[in-house]
Amino acid sequence: MVEVGEKCSGATLEITHISIRNFRSIKSLELPLRSTTLLVGPNNSGKTAILDAVRIALGRRWGQRGTGFTEYDIHLPDDRADPKLCGPAVIELRMSERVAGEWPQELQDDLLDQIQNDPHGRAYIRLRVTCGWDAQSQGYEPLWEFLDAAGAPLRGGRRVTNTHPFFQYIPIFYMGALRDPADEFSAQSQFWGRLLKAITIPPALEARVMKVLDLVNQRLMGSDPRLAQITEELKVLTAVAAQDTAGDLQLRAVPLKAWDLVSRSEIILRNQTSSPWLPLRRHGQGVQSLSVVFLFETFVRQLLNDIYGVGSAPVLAIEEPEAHLHPQAARTMWGHINELPGQKIITTHSPYFVQHAPFRSIRLVRCTANGTEVSTLDENYSVKIPNLATLNPVLQKYPALTYDAVSGQLEVVGKMEEQAKRDLMTAFGAHNDRVQICSAIVDCAKRSEKFVSDATLSDLDEWARRIRGEIFFARKWLLVEGQSEHILLQGLAREMDYPLDRHGVTVIDYRNNGSLGPFVALARAFGIPWLALVDNDLQGQRSKAEVAQLGFSAHQLNEMVVSLEHSNLEVTILEAKNEALLRDILATECAVQAAQGASRADLCISLEGNKIEVAKALVARMRDAPQMAVVIPRSIMLMMLKLREHA
Repeated sequence: MVEVGEKCSGATLEITHISIRNFRSIKSLELPLRSTTLLVGPNNSGKTAILDAVRIALGRRWGQRGTGFTEYDIHLPDDRADPKLCGPAVIELRMSERVAGEWPQELQDDLLDQIQNDPHGRAYIRLRVTCGWDAQSQGYEPLWEFLDAAGAPLRGGRRVTNTHPFFQYIPIFYMGALRDPADEFSAQSQFWGRLLKAITIPPALEARVMKVLDLVNQRLMGSDPRLAQITEELKVLTAVAAQDTAGDLQLRAVPLKAWDLVSRSEIILRNQTSSPWLPLRRHGQGVQSLSVVFLFETFVRQLLNDIYGVGSAPVLAIEEPEAHLHPQAARTMWGHINELPGQKIITTHSPYFVQHAPFRSIRLVRCTANGTEVSTLDENYSVKIPNLATLNPVLQKYPALTYDAVSGQLEVVGKMEEQAKRDLMTAFGAHNDRVQICSAIVDCAKRSEKFVSDATLSDLDEWARRIRGEIFFARKWLLVEGQSEHILLQGLAREMDYPLDRHGVTVIDYRNNGSLGPFVALARAFGIPWLALVDNDLQGQRSKAEVAQLGFSAHQLNEMVVSLEHSNLEVTILEAKNEALLRDILATECAVQAAQGASRADLCISLEGNKIEVAKALVARMRDAPQMAVVIPRSIMLMMLKLREHA
């Protein structure tokens, strides 16, 4: 399925899945890719390692030694490990048709030696790159292999014949975060240099240009007698260098050849028609960085097919395309990047850039005790199980289940039904390894509980667009009903010496952005720890029910969802022996003159109508008198203590 907002790349080669083992910070990683994939996560979490894995796999050729991996690319379990004794680094790319027959016949003919077909008739290619220490050569030897469905090298050899077309169909280009226009727009650069070299100057025009250049040079060199004197003095150089052979020497102020003139071309621009023209290098870093991104687009549209052939689809690995851009430009940058030709794999640290990206395009990258891990919004889940005849009736009963007999992979689309899980386990009831098989099926069903439907994502996309960028960069979510809770908890955290921003906690007022259930589903799918605070009223009970429907147990609900003691925040604070305090705040800071003498019922109405101002006043008073924190109700203090315990 192509998500709304994602550009379909068409019938070209595209990486659909990457598997990485023992590579840098990555111990083991399975990562699905889309036409545009965003890698989001802290610094040094492994995002660049993923980009480099793709770059190495697609950027190398058969027989090239010394241009692949080094000992620093081998994953080390600790600082005492010897990379020579550790397992090899393994990178596997899979390119698959989404629909059978999607790839054009010409492509399939060219790549006949590498293409396989799955049980549904869809063509795919598996490329594996391995690098480990070779005792005989005393070096790290890379090996490129195309694989069959079972993971064995095709035709059992070190190489498959006619591999050149494959690399022509899927060229890789990389843009680092530190993009220097002086390099990118030089005559030797990968994009600009090739564009300039491809320019053809008609012979007649070149001859006329040469005459003009010669005339201009003569005029310039004759403008000052000292230039002629310098020329004569330097002519001795030719006599020394050439000895008996006659030579000559000129001073040249303009290019010698027409193509040399073209090679010195540069971009000049101005922001407004009234502004002066300036070279690109004289503009701000944002404009310079942006220019490199669009230079790639120009290169692809102008030269890619000429250099690599018709049907080639580039893979662009780009780090921080939003670098040096202001927030509004970073927000619009997603649309420009998504429209670039080919497949894009992008790292970003900008919540503004992420704001308009489809949820399923986002990959959260973390560095854990087990190395780099990635969380995704998967649409299907798989498990490897034996091929038995008793499996066929189950597959016929549940359309969401498919099985590849060659690879032994069972795949479920969406969440696995409870009865489907039971039927699968029953199908292996007589198998010798039934305990291990059933355990694997249960694990697959458990993973599928994290499935988030398109309808839920559509709601989140509508509700949470203004905050969604920030939430993906948080270590933890604190979900509250409204703005007053948001204000109060932020202030209380500061007084408890636990500032939320410093500890990577984002407060989400979910009632203003939808409802609790979708946010919890999203947090679970992405592996983001969360806590929620709900009112003790009918709406609060509905919110807890939404979480329960996601499969959370009663114990989990009790641990992660904290209910206020009373119907809402204002009443809860009032009942915590704070009546005099609240009357004073309403009277002095909210201009409710009748607050001091109002009845309890009218007091509650005034608190409800001034909840934001009351929350701000409580935070201000806590800041001026920290002992004021004792007025905070027990439920909110419990929430903050839980938040600190799980930091």
